[in-house]
Amino acid sequence: MRTPPRSIHRFACGLLGLAASLGLGGCQSMDREELTWQALHAIDVAQTLNAASDPCYEEKAWLTQRLIGAQPSDAEVIAWGVGTAVFHAWISNTLEERGAPQWVQKLWELGTLGHTTYAIGTNHQEGVRPFGSNRDVPGCHRS
Repeated sequence: MRTPPRSIHRFACGLLGLAASLGLGGCQSMDREELTWQALHAIDVAQTLNAASDPCYEEKAWLTQRLIGAQPSDAEVIAWGVGTAVFHAWISNTLEERGAPQWVQKLWELGTLGHTTYAIGTNHQEGVRPFGSNRDVPGCHRS
């Protein structure tokens, strides 16, 4: 079993990288929905970091698996997390700046909030924790 301090260190590094990318991407202009999504995304990234180093878990989300693989490295997870955070903020800002209809902006916000919340819940239900030890998987032996 991994010890919590290592996981907390990776979690902290991931959050610092995410925060730095958001600062460079213009976080000061984010509204409440965008900040909420970014916070949820940080939790999802922390879960993915913890699962990636656990031989009992594989990334199963269709698109994410194609981008970073089933057992990605910490660097691949952080790159995916930062890239997704910046891309999401860019889409949100572009929709607002270009005067997209309110229903389109709300659909984007609520759709991505719902999807990310679902991903976090599913990860948790499957035993993936954002930091600390993941739930034991019957029949799987960790090194």
